[in-house]
Amino acid sequence: MMPSRLLFCAWCVLENSLVHYCIYGFLRCITQKKEGRYVPAWLMINAVFTFLTAYYQLPGTFFMDVLVLLVFANAVFGIRGLDLIAPVVIVFTFYTCREGYCVFILSWLASDFHSPTGGWLEQMLVPVTLDVLFLGILRIINKRYSCAFRESVSSSLHVLVLPCVIISLAIRYGLHLDSRHFGRQFSSFDSKARITVLLTMLGAGVIAFVMVGAFCKIARLSRQETVAVLLQGRLQAQEAYIEEARKQKERVSSFRHDMDNHLLIIAGLLRDKRYMQAQEYAQKLHTGCRALDMAMDTGRPVLDVLLREKESHAKQNHITVSQDVAIPENFGIDDMDLCVLFSNILDNAVTACKKETREERHIFLSAKVRAKFLGVCLFRYTYCRHMGQFF
Repeated sequence: MMPSRLLFCAWCVLENSLVHYCIYGFLRCITQKKEGRYVPAWLMINAVFTFLTAYYQLPGTFFMDVLVLLVFANAVFGIRGLDLIAPVVIVFTFYTCREGYCVFILSWLASDFHSPTGGWLEQMLVPVTLDVLFLGILRIINKRYSCAFRESVSSSLHVLVLPCVIISLAIRYGLHLDSRHFGRQFSSFDSKARITVLLTMLGAGVIAFVMVGAFCKIARLSRQETVAVLLQGRLQAQEAYIEEARKQKERVSSFRHDMDNHLLIIAGLLRDKRYMQAQEYAQKLHTGCRALDMAMDTGRPVLDVLLREKESHAKQNHITVSQDVAIPENFGIDDMDLCVLFSNILDNAVTACKKETREERHIFLSAKVRAKFLGVCLFRYTYCRHMGQFF
């Protein structure tokens, strides 16, 4: 009796090792991490757990399996928080379906068919066949939807995998899979009830697969929408840059066109020895030249243009803007990303300042690089009036 029991436990360990290897490969594919060195540890942990469960016939170990997978996925693959929900639910939903089919088919064969091998051949072929099917389902999900699992999704989207949880729990508790006496449940079924149970489990598996597909497709669409918003922000920043560059070119062209006249006037004043008037006129001309300058030097010409345009927009709304922005050219951030960041910050600040009185419409913007990090601070009048050292 003891050798046959040990042989049965060894077979359970071998068969479950195949299942858990599939699960490990599934997690490695969706995270794209080459963590092959942890495979022996993963298989060893589950082998010990499976052997103890089979040898002592421990009931209710399903949730312990879930806990082990959660800890391992977090520690090895770095899957954090809510990102763990969808992969774990998918794995254990189809694992439960596989377990339910296996128990159902073996019970059905044991009660209605006489096996010349005593049933041991069926106990080997049926689980392995279902393991191959389980592996195929995981590979299909990986091939179609692995990209969706690599992106963080809104917590509200996880409602879509709730039916999978319900299906898994319904199969486990409906068929008493975590009970020592689950075999009695099947022996009480007649042929009609068994067909009903089988069709119900098949339908549940199809529904679970459809819900997984819906979750992944919606997650992908959500990611595409986020990318579209970012691209729209970049496009708006680029349009603002082009418009400000066009205005700057027009101002420079106009000033150059009038330069000859300005020089003739100054020469005439000097010739008539009207030195004070010539000095005043030259000072006005100098002021005009400064107006043509970018009025700022952040280290990023594209950002200079954007900030100038935003400052001009703020002045139209009677808002004064003070800036202290310095970003080295070799700092590793794209110009368009900078424009999106500062455009959103200043647009929000201008919108908020419009609600204040004109005397309180002041914005101070500071951005500096410290220890390879970009720190951006923006203060409105309420804070600026107490922080004179910044101006």
